[in-house]
Amino acid sequence: MSPHDVDYSWLPDHQLHVVATLAHVDHTIDRALRLTHDYTERGPITFAEVVTGDRVKVVVKALAPIPEAVPRLVADALTQLRAALEHTLYAEVEANLGRPLTDEEARGVEMPATTDAGALAKWFRDGRRRRLPPLHVGTPLAQRIERLQPFQRRDSDEHPLRLLAVYTNMAKHRTPAVAATRLGAVYPDDPRSDLTVVLPLKPRPQPGDGLPLKEGDALASAPRGARIPFSVVPTVSLQRPHTGVWVIAAHELDLLEQWVRTIAIPVLVTGNYGVTRLPPQLDIAVGREDLRAELATAGRTPAVVRARDKIAAVSARTGLVEVLAPSLGGPEAKTVRIWLDSLDDDTVVEHVVRLGGLRGQPHELVRVYRELITEALSHKERNPESSRSDGGEA
Repeated sequence: MSPHDVDYSWLPDHQLHVVATLAHVDHTIDRALRLTHDYTERGPITFAEVVTGDRVKVVVKALAPIPEAVPRLVADALTQLRAALEHTLYAEVEANLGRPLTDEEARGVEMPATTDAGALAKWFRDGRRRRLPPLHVGTPLAQRIERLQPFQRRDSDEHPLRLLAVYTNMAKHRTPAVAATRLGAVYPDDPRSDLTVVLPLKPRPQPGDGLPLKEGDALASAPRGARIPFSVVPTVSLQRPHTGVWVIAAHELDLLEQWVRTIAIPVLVTGNYGVTRLPPQLDIAVGREDLRAELATAGRTPAVVRARDKIAAVSARTGLVEVLAPSLGGPEAKTVRIWLDSLDDDTVVEHVVRLGGLRGQPHELVRVYRELITEALSHKERNPESSRSDGGEA
Protein backbone atom coordinates (compact mmCIF):
# COMPACT_ATOMS: atom_id res chain seq x y z
CA MET A 1 0.00 0.00 0.00
CA SER A 2 1.48 3.31 -1.07
CA PRO A 3 1.06 6.57 0.87
CA HIS A 4 -1.46 7.63 -1.77
CA ASP A 5 -3.73 4.64 -1.04
CA VAL A 6 -4.28 5.30 2.65
CA ASP A 7 -7.38 7.06 3.94
CA TYR A 8 -7.44 7.99 7.60
CA SER A 9 -10.45 10.28 7.34
CA TRP A 10 -12.28 7.79 9.58
CA LEU A 11 -10.04 8.83 12.52
CA PRO A 12 -11.31 12.17 13.92
CA ASP A 13 -8.93 14.72 15.36
CA HIS A 14 -10.03 13.98 18.93
CA GLN A 15 -8.73 10.40 18.47
CA LEU A 16 -5.32 11.19 16.97
CA HIS A 17 -3.75 10.60 20.39
CA VAL A 18 -4.14 6.85 19.92
CA VAL A 19 -1.62 6.83 17.06
CA ALA A 20 1.14 7.93 19.42
CA THR A 21 0.10 5.36 22.02
CA LEU A 22 0.20 2.56 19.46
CA ALA A 23 3.64 3.73 18.33
CA HIS A 24 4.81 3.55 21.95
CA VAL A 25 3.42 0.01 22.19
CA ASP A 26 5.26 -0.99 19.01
CA HIS A 27 8.54 0.41 20.32
CA THR A 28 8.08 -1.41 23.64
CA ILE A 29 7.31 -4.73 21.92
CA ASP A 30 10.35 -4.25 19.70
CA ARG A 31 12.57 -3.85 22.77
CA ALA A 32 11.09 -6.95 24.40
CA LEU A 33 11.55 -9.09 21.30
CA ARG A 34 15.13 -7.96 20.79
CA LEU A 35 15.89 -9.14 24.31
CA THR A 36 14.14 -12.50 23.85
CA HIS A 37 15.93 -13.04 20.53
CA ASP A 38 19.33 -12.29 22.06
CA TYR A 39 18.51 -14.59 24.99
CA THR A 40 17.53 -17.57 22.84
CA GLU A 41 20.39 -16.98 20.37
CA ARG A 42 22.94 -17.22 23.19
CA GLY A 43 21.72 -20.74 23.91
CA PRO A 44 20.16 -20.57 27.38
CA ILE A 45 20.20 -24.35 27.91
CA THR A 46 23.20 -26.26 29.25
CA PHE A 47 23.04 -29.99 28.49
CA ALA A 48 24.18 -33.14 30.26
CA GLU A 49 24.15 -36.82 29.26
CA VAL A 50 22.61 -39.60 31.35
CA VAL A 51 23.29 -43.24 30.41
CA THR A 52 20.33 -45.59 30.83
CA GLY A 53 21.00 -49.11 29.63
CA ASP A 54 21.90 -49.09 25.97
CA ARG A 55 20.76 -45.48 25.40
CA VAL A 56 21.97 -42.04 26.37
CA LYS A 57 19.53 -39.31 27.34
CA VAL A 58 20.29 -35.62 26.85
CA VAL A 59 18.87 -33.67 29.77
CA VAL A 60 18.75 -30.06 30.93
CA LYS A 61 21.68 -29.45 33.25
CA ALA A 62 21.06 -25.72 33.75
CA LEU A 63 18.90 -22.94 32.34
CA ALA A 64 19.94 -19.31 32.04
CA PRO A 65 17.42 -16.92 33.64
CA ILE A 66 15.32 -14.73 31.38
CA PRO A 67 16.31 -11.04 31.64
CA GLU A 68 14.09 -9.30 34.19
CA ALA A 69 13.38 -6.59 31.63
CA VAL A 70 11.41 -9.01 29.44
CA PRO A 71 8.30 -9.57 31.64
CA ARG A 72 8.27 -5.90 32.55
CA LEU A 73 8.42 -4.73 28.94
CA VAL A 74 5.65 -7.19 28.08
CA ALA A 75 3.55 -5.85 30.95
CA ASP A 76 4.26 -2.28 29.83
CA ALA A 77 3.18 -3.03 26.25
CA LEU A 78 -0.06 -4.72 27.35
CA THR A 79 -0.87 -1.95 29.82
CA GLN A 80 -0.44 0.63 27.07
CA LEU A 81 -2.68 -1.40 24.75
CA ARG A 82 -5.39 -1.35 27.37
CA ALA A 83 -4.77 2.36 27.88
CA ALA A 84 -5.27 2.89 24.15
CA LEU A 85 -8.76 1.39 24.48
CA GLU A 86 -9.61 3.35 27.63
CA HIS A 87 -8.38 6.65 26.18
CA THR A 88 -10.27 6.07 22.94
CA LEU A 89 -13.52 5.37 24.80
CA TYR A 90 -13.03 8.41 27.04
CA ALA A 91 -12.38 10.70 24.05
CA GLU A 92 -15.43 9.32 22.26
CA VAL A 93 -17.70 9.97 25.23
CA GLU A 94 -16.43 13.56 25.51
CA ALA A 95 -16.87 14.12 21.78
CA ASN A 96 -20.45 12.83 21.96
CA LEU A 97 -21.23 15.10 24.90
CA GLY A 98 -19.54 18.07 23.29
CA ARG A 99 -17.89 19.06 26.56
CA PRO A 100 -15.22 17.86 29.04
CA LEU A 101 -16.30 15.31 31.63
CA THR A 102 -16.55 16.25 35.27
CA ASP A 103 -14.39 14.33 37.75
CA GLU A 104 -17.41 12.31 38.88
CA GLU A 105 -18.40 11.49 35.29
CA ALA A 106 -14.85 10.53 34.38
CA ARG A 107 -14.82 7.83 37.06
CA GLY A 108 -17.65 6.06 35.27
CA VAL A 109 -15.90 5.80 31.91
CA GLU A 110 -13.97 2.57 31.53
CA MET A 111 -13.79 -0.24 29.01
CA PRO A 112 -15.64 -3.28 30.41
CA ALA A 113 -14.48 -6.83 29.67
CA THR A 114 -17.45 -9.06 30.49
CA THR A 115 -17.86 -12.80 29.93
CA ASP A 116 -21.67 -12.77 29.92
CA ALA A 117 -24.37 -10.41 28.70
CA GLY A 118 -25.82 -10.00 32.19
CA ALA A 119 -22.59 -8.54 33.52
CA LEU A 120 -22.53 -5.98 30.71
CA ALA A 121 -26.16 -5.02 31.38
CA LYS A 122 -25.24 -4.45 35.04
CA TRP A 123 -22.28 -2.32 33.93
CA PHE A 124 -24.56 -0.10 31.86
CA ARG A 125 -27.04 0.23 34.79
CA ASP A 126 -24.37 1.79 37.03
CA GLY A 127 -25.61 5.20 38.18
CA ARG A 128 -22.55 7.04 36.91
CA ARG A 129 -23.07 5.71 33.38
CA ARG A 130 -26.83 6.27 33.39
CA ARG A 131 -26.02 9.98 33.76
CA LEU A 132 -23.92 9.84 30.56
CA PRO A 133 -26.21 9.76 27.49
CA PRO A 134 -23.50 8.36 25.13
CA LEU A 135 -23.35 5.23 27.33
CA HIS A 136 -27.06 4.53 27.44
CA VAL A 137 -28.07 1.09 26.21
CA GLY A 138 -28.89 1.17 22.50
CA THR A 139 -26.73 4.17 21.61
CA PRO A 140 -24.12 3.66 18.87
CA LEU A 141 -21.24 3.80 21.35
CA ALA A 142 -22.92 1.30 23.70
CA GLN A 143 -23.48 -1.06 20.77
CA ARG A 144 -19.80 -0.79 19.81
CA ILE A 145 -18.73 -1.61 23.36
CA GLU A 146 -21.06 -4.63 23.37
CA ARG A 147 -19.68 -5.84 20.05
CA LEU A 148 -16.14 -6.02 21.50
CA GLN A 149 -17.06 -8.01 24.63
CA PRO A 150 -15.53 -11.43 25.33
CA PHE A 151 -18.94 -13.09 25.69
CA GLN A 152 -19.46 -12.58 21.96
CA ARG A 153 -17.16 -15.57 21.46
CA ARG A 154 -17.88 -19.12 22.60
CA ASP A 155 -14.32 -19.39 23.96
CA SER A 156 -14.53 -16.13 25.92
CA ASP A 157 -11.38 -16.95 27.93
CA GLU A 158 -9.37 -16.61 24.72
CA HIS A 159 -10.98 -13.39 23.53
CA PRO A 160 -8.33 -10.65 23.13
CA LEU A 161 -10.16 -8.23 25.43
CA ARG A 162 -10.39 -10.90 28.12
CA LEU A 163 -6.68 -11.65 27.75
CA LEU A 164 -5.79 -7.98 27.88
CA ALA A 165 -7.86 -7.46 31.03
CA VAL A 166 -6.39 -10.39 32.99
CA TYR A 167 -2.80 -9.63 31.99
CA THR A 168 -3.03 -5.95 32.92
CA ASN A 169 -4.95 -6.58 36.15
CA MET A 170 -2.19 -8.96 37.23
CA ALA A 171 0.53 -6.49 36.20
CA LYS A 172 -1.18 -3.69 38.10
CA HIS A 173 -1.95 -5.54 41.32
CA ARG A 174 0.25 -8.63 41.62
CA THR A 175 3.25 -9.13 39.37
CA PRO A 176 4.53 -8.37 35.86
CA ALA A 177 3.84 -10.94 33.17
CA VAL A 178 4.93 -14.44 34.15
CA ALA A 179 7.55 -15.55 31.61
CA ALA A 180 9.54 -18.75 31.30
CA THR A 181 11.65 -20.69 28.82
CA ARG A 182 9.87 -23.56 27.11
CA LEU A 183 10.95 -26.11 24.56
CA GLY A 184 9.76 -25.15 21.10
CA ALA A 185 11.21 -28.16 19.28
CA VAL A 186 14.01 -30.70 19.22
CA TYR A 187 15.05 -32.25 15.92
CA PRO A 188 18.06 -34.14 14.53
CA ASP A 189 20.15 -32.31 11.97
CA ASP A 190 19.88 -35.50 9.87
CA PRO A 191 16.22 -36.66 9.83
CA ARG A 192 17.35 -40.23 9.09
CA SER A 193 19.31 -40.54 12.34
CA ASP A 194 18.26 -42.74 15.25
CA LEU A 195 17.38 -39.92 17.62
CA THR A 196 14.26 -40.00 19.77
CA VAL A 197 13.02 -36.54 20.72
CA VAL A 198 10.54 -35.61 23.43
CA LEU A 199 8.96 -32.75 21.51
CA PRO A 200 9.06 -33.10 17.71
CA LEU A 201 9.12 -30.07 15.45
CA LYS A 202 5.52 -29.06 14.70
CA PRO A 203 4.38 -27.00 11.72
CA ARG A 204 1.72 -25.36 13.90
CA PRO A 205 2.53 -25.28 17.62
CA GLN A 206 -0.55 -24.97 19.84
CA PRO A 207 -0.95 -23.08 23.14
CA GLY A 208 0.04 -25.27 26.07
CA ASP A 209 2.17 -27.64 23.98
CA GLY A 210 4.81 -27.75 26.72
CA LEU A 211 5.52 -26.67 30.28
CA PRO A 212 8.51 -24.49 31.23
CA LEU A 213 11.86 -26.26 31.15
CA LYS A 214 13.52 -27.23 34.41
CA GLU A 215 16.71 -28.93 35.48
CA GLY A 216 16.66 -32.65 34.72
CA ASP A 217 14.12 -32.52 31.89
CA ALA A 218 14.95 -35.01 29.13
CA LEU A 219 15.17 -33.59 25.62
CA ALA A 220 16.24 -36.54 23.46
CA SER A 221 17.84 -39.95 23.54
CA ALA A 222 20.09 -41.95 21.20
CA PRO A 223 21.86 -45.32 21.15
CA ARG A 224 24.81 -45.44 23.51
CA GLY A 225 28.03 -44.51 21.71
CA ALA A 226 26.27 -42.68 18.85
CA ARG A 227 27.13 -39.05 18.16
CA ILE A 228 24.09 -37.48 16.55
CA PRO A 229 24.01 -33.70 16.03
CA PHE A 230 20.64 -32.19 16.86
CA SER A 231 19.09 -28.77 17.31
CA VAL A 232 17.04 -27.38 20.17
CA VAL A 233 14.62 -24.47 19.75
CA PRO A 234 13.88 -22.69 23.06
CA THR A 235 11.03 -20.19 23.29
CA VAL A 236 10.25 -17.42 25.74
CA SER A 237 6.63 -17.91 26.77
CA LEU A 238 3.98 -16.21 28.89
CA GLN A 239 1.47 -17.82 31.22
CA ARG A 240 -2.10 -16.66 30.83
CA PRO A 241 -3.19 -15.66 34.34
CA HIS A 242 -6.76 -17.01 34.23
CA THR A 243 -6.17 -20.39 32.56
CA GLY A 244 -2.53 -21.18 33.34
CA VAL A 245 -1.89 -21.99 29.66
CA TRP A 246 1.60 -21.15 28.35
CA VAL A 247 1.88 -19.34 25.02
CA ILE A 248 4.84 -18.02 23.03
CA ALA A 249 5.39 -14.39 24.04
CA ALA A 250 5.78 -13.08 20.49
CA HIS A 251 2.53 -14.77 19.39
CA GLU A 252 0.59 -13.32 22.32
CA LEU A 253 1.91 -9.82 21.76
CA ASP A 254 1.11 -10.11 18.06
CA LEU A 255 -2.47 -11.25 18.76
CA LEU A 256 -3.25 -8.46 21.21
CA GLU A 257 -1.48 -5.63 19.36
CA GLN A 258 -3.20 -6.53 16.10
CA TRP A 259 -6.62 -6.79 17.72
CA VAL A 260 -6.43 -3.44 19.48
CA ARG A 261 -4.97 -1.58 16.49
CA THR A 262 -6.95 -3.13 13.64
CA ILE A 263 -10.26 -4.12 15.24
CA ALA A 264 -11.01 -2.60 18.65
CA ILE A 265 -10.00 1.01 17.98
CA PRO A 266 -11.78 1.22 14.59
CA VAL A 267 -14.92 -0.40 16.05
CA LEU A 268 -15.03 2.02 18.99
CA VAL A 269 -14.61 5.00 16.67
CA THR A 270 -16.64 3.98 13.62
CA GLY A 271 -18.60 0.83 14.44
CA ASN A 272 -16.65 -1.38 12.03
CA TYR A 273 -13.07 -2.36 11.16
CA GLY A 274 -13.25 -2.21 7.38
CA VAL A 275 -11.13 0.93 7.35
CA THR A 276 -7.50 1.75 6.60
CA ARG A 277 -5.44 0.17 9.35
CA LEU A 278 -3.64 2.46 11.75
CA PRO A 279 0.14 2.28 11.33
CA PRO A 280 2.11 0.72 14.20
CA GLN A 281 5.39 2.57 13.58
CA LEU A 282 5.96 6.24 14.26
CA ASP A 283 8.92 8.02 15.82
CA ILE A 284 7.39 9.75 18.84
CA ALA A 285 10.75 10.70 20.32
CA VAL A 286 10.46 13.96 18.38
CA GLY A 287 7.68 16.54 18.52
CA ARG A 288 5.03 16.46 15.79
CA GLU A 289 3.25 19.64 14.81
CA ASP A 290 0.84 17.78 12.52
CA LEU A 291 0.33 14.18 13.65
CA ARG A 292 -2.24 13.52 10.96
CA ALA A 293 0.21 14.44 8.21
CA GLU A 294 2.65 11.83 9.57
CA LEU A 295 0.15 8.99 9.16
CA ALA A 296 0.64 8.61 5.41
CA THR A 297 4.36 7.88 5.72
CA ALA A 298 4.36 6.01 9.04
CA GLY A 299 5.71 2.44 9.10
CA ARG A 300 3.12 -0.30 8.57
CA THR A 301 5.11 -3.33 9.70
CA PRO A 302 4.45 -4.31 13.34
CA ALA A 303 7.34 -5.09 15.68
CA VAL A 304 6.51 -8.81 15.80
CA VAL A 305 6.65 -9.08 12.01
CA ARG A 306 9.88 -7.10 11.89
CA ALA A 307 11.38 -9.48 14.45
CA ARG A 308 10.35 -12.50 12.38
CA ASP A 309 11.83 -10.94 9.28
CA LYS A 310 15.06 -10.25 11.15
CA ILE A 311 15.32 -13.89 12.24
CA ALA A 312 14.59 -15.02 8.67
CA ALA A 313 17.32 -12.71 7.39
CA VAL A 314 19.87 -14.07 9.88
CA SER A 315 19.09 -17.62 8.74
CA ALA A 316 19.16 -16.54 5.11
CA ARG A 317 22.62 -14.96 5.47
CA THR A 318 24.00 -18.10 7.11
CA GLY A 319 22.47 -20.30 4.43
CA LEU A 320 23.79 -18.20 1.56
CA VAL A 321 27.32 -18.25 2.96
CA GLU A 322 27.16 -22.04 3.22
CA VAL A 323 25.82 -22.37 -0.33
CA LEU A 324 27.81 -19.75 -2.24
CA ALA A 325 31.27 -19.97 -0.65
CA PRO A 326 32.02 -23.55 -1.72
CA SER A 327 29.99 -23.48 -4.96
CA LEU A 328 31.41 -23.29 -8.45
CA GLY A 329 34.82 -22.13 -7.31
CA GLY A 330 33.13 -19.34 -5.42
CA PRO A 331 34.79 -16.73 -3.18
CA GLU A 332 35.88 -17.34 0.38
CA ALA A 333 33.21 -17.22 3.08
CA LYS A 334 34.44 -13.87 4.42
CA THR A 335 33.83 -12.19 1.07
CA VAL A 336 30.29 -13.56 0.91
CA ARG A 337 29.56 -12.48 4.49
CA ILE A 338 30.77 -8.94 3.88
CA TRP A 339 28.67 -8.65 0.73
CA LEU A 340 25.56 -10.02 2.48
CA ASP A 341 26.06 -7.63 5.40
CA SER A 342 25.95 -4.75 2.91
CA LEU A 343 22.44 -5.78 1.82
CA ASP A 344 19.22 -5.04 3.66
CA ASP A 345 17.29 -7.92 5.21
CA ASP A 346 14.55 -7.97 2.57
CA THR A 347 17.08 -8.35 -0.26
CA VAL A 348 18.85 -11.23 1.47
CA VAL A 349 15.58 -13.09 2.04
CA GLU A 350 14.58 -12.45 -1.58
CA HIS A 351 17.80 -14.13 -2.75
CA VAL A 352 16.99 -17.22 -0.68
CA VAL A 353 13.39 -17.34 -1.91
CA ARG A 354 14.62 -16.98 -5.48
CA LEU A 355 17.03 -19.90 -5.10
CA GLY A 356 14.37 -22.00 -3.39
CA GLY A 357 12.02 -21.48 -6.30
CA LEU A 358 14.56 -22.96 -8.70
CA ARG A 359 14.64 -26.45 -7.24
CA GLY A 360 14.37 -28.95 -10.05
CA GLN A 361 15.89 -26.45 -12.51
CA PRO A 362 19.64 -27.19 -12.20
CA HIS A 363 20.77 -25.09 -15.17
CA GLU A 364 18.89 -22.02 -13.97
CA LEU A 365 20.09 -22.65 -10.42
CA VAL A 366 23.72 -22.68 -11.55
CA ARG A 367 23.17 -19.44 -13.48
CA VAL A 368 21.76 -17.68 -10.42
CA TYR A 369 24.57 -19.05 -8.21
CA ARG A 370 27.11 -17.51 -10.60
CA GLU A 371 25.20 -14.26 -10.70
CA LEU A 372 25.23 -13.94 -6.90
CA ILE A 373 28.89 -14.92 -6.65
CA THR A 374 29.71 -12.23 -9.22
CA GLU A 375 27.86 -9.69 -7.08
CA ALA A 376 29.87 -10.72 -4.02
CA LEU A 377 33.18 -10.43 -5.86
CA SER A 378 32.20 -7.09 -7.39
CA HIS A 379 31.37 -5.75 -3.93
CA LYS A 380 34.81 -6.84 -2.71
CA GLU A 381 36.49 -5.01 -5.60
CA ARG A 382 34.50 -1.84 -4.92
CA ASN A 383 35.12 -2.00 -1.17
CA PRO A 384 38.62 -3.38 -0.57
CA GLU A 385 38.93 -1.60 2.78
CA SER A 386 35.95 -3.43 4.26
CA SER A 387 37.50 -6.78 3.32
CA ARG A 388 40.82 -5.90 4.96
CA SER A 389 39.21 -4.58 8.15
CA ASP A 390 37.42 -7.83 8.87
CA GLY A 391 39.72 -9.84 11.11
CA GLY A 392 37.55 -13.00 11.11
CA GLU A 393 38.58 -16.29 9.65
CA ALA A 394 37.18 -17.44 6.32
